[in-house]
Amino acid sequence: MGELNYSGSATGNTVLDAARGITTSGAAVNTEEGRTEWTRLELCVIASLQLALVLVSYRLDRSEHPVLISESAVAIFFGVLFGAGVLIFYPMESLNNGMDPEILFYALLPPIILEAGFNMKKRVPFKTVGFFSNFNAIMLLSIVGTLIATFITGGVLIWLGNMGLITQLTTAEAYLYGALISAVDPVATLSVFKKNGVPPLLFNLVFGESMLNDGVAIVSFTLFQGLIRNDIADVTLHDAGIIIIKVFGIGFGSVGLAAVVCFTSAFLLKQADPALHQHPSYEISIVLLSAYLSYVIADLVGMSGIVALFFSGVLMSHYHLYNIADESATALQHLLTTSSFMADNFVFIYMGMSVVAYSGYFTWDWGFILANMVACVFGRMLNTFPMCMLANLCRSEDNKIPWSYMVVIWFAGLRGAIAFALALNVYTPNRVHASVIQSTTLFTVMFTTLVGAVSILLFTISGV
Repeated sequence: MGELNYSGSATGNTVLDAARGITTSGAAVNTEEGRTEWTRLELCVIASLQLALVLVSYRLDRSEHPVLISESAVAIFFGVLFGAGVLIFYPMESLNNGMDPEILFYALLPPIILEAGFNMKKRVPFKTVGFFSNFNAIMLLSIVGTLIATFITGGVLIWLGNMGLITQLTTAEAYLYGALISAVDPVATLSVFKKNGVPPLLFNLVFGESMLNDGVAIVSFTLFQGLIRNDIADVTLHDAGIIIIKVFGIGFGSVGLAAVVCFTSAFLLKQADPALHQHPSYEISIVLLSAYLSYVIADLVGMSGIVALFFSGVLMSHYHLYNIADESATALQHLLTTSSFMADNFVFIYMGMSVVAYSGYFTWDWGFILANMVACVFGRMLNTFPMCMLANLCRSEDNKIPWSYMVVIWFAGLRGAIAFALALNVYTPNRVHASVIQSTTLFTVMFTTLVGAVSILLFTISGV
């Protein structure tokens, strides 16, 4: 993922550092014994919230009527309640409850990405609506479109800042924000799609874009963050060109790395002792560790772990399932689905907790927030419609992407955990700028998750 410094602690200039620095003194619960007791209580409450969310999700799944709220929104609501309770009864501990970006990227995100690639419908019989049948359109939306949205969003904020209408970020900071806010979250959008039924073509376009888009956004964010850490405030056309070239290079390199790791592990499974089929736990471990290895190696060498892991799941679902026992394959699929579901819930619960934990340390610039919402909608529009129309040039007349689908894709750009985690890790020389970016990201994530999902549902129900 481009050597992203997830911790951000070396700079001392993030909201996590500012907030947590306050809790290091005077909190009785910060003793070793107190921390152990607090961790037990915290895990107990989170497990209870997870269980409650499972029951709610089951009810939503069985609902015979259109669902106006997503599981992600419910999870955020539960997290806010937990965070508010902690703030009231354990005020000194509330600042330790925010989502650590390192936990998200290395523990919670991998099962979500792997399951998405593993269970992806690569083909739909007799129809050109599968993932790879629409690969050109998906690549245009997720790579070219994301870069367009990044520069459009950043450019609008730069223009308004120069006019003195909003907080004036440096050029690098504005494009940094444009990159992180372009990370589209697949969980909330697809949960609404799955429950209410949408055409397979629309589902796969949104699915493919949201999965690959995150990798592009993280790589772009990392490159702009590197410019800022090197005290480069302005971004020239040369810098922008280098970043675009690196994004494409890192993307294709990540796919190649995933292929090497997956084909190697598939070959080892094929050549393994036949008695291995009698030990499902060993076979499943080999598959999972191989996938995680591609994720970590990609991150280690400066590539995109998300892209590598997603394509690892795609390749493993085709090659590895035929080299392990049927019992192992069935267990693996259930394990991936369950772990992804639990990780999704955990991420959004922690996001809700973070809303309460850090909101008092953000700078709420409502003019900037409003300008950001307009810039995001405008950037998303210039991403969606031109890329879909360009893709239609290479599609047959009966397989073109309809305008109604383009409208839904336009409004399907919900922001989520990745954008928020990146925002918590933002470093800027001016702490106020970092705080503005973080508060704006928090508002955007909450607004799109809670309100945007309803808009998508109304569009799909009305047949737009």
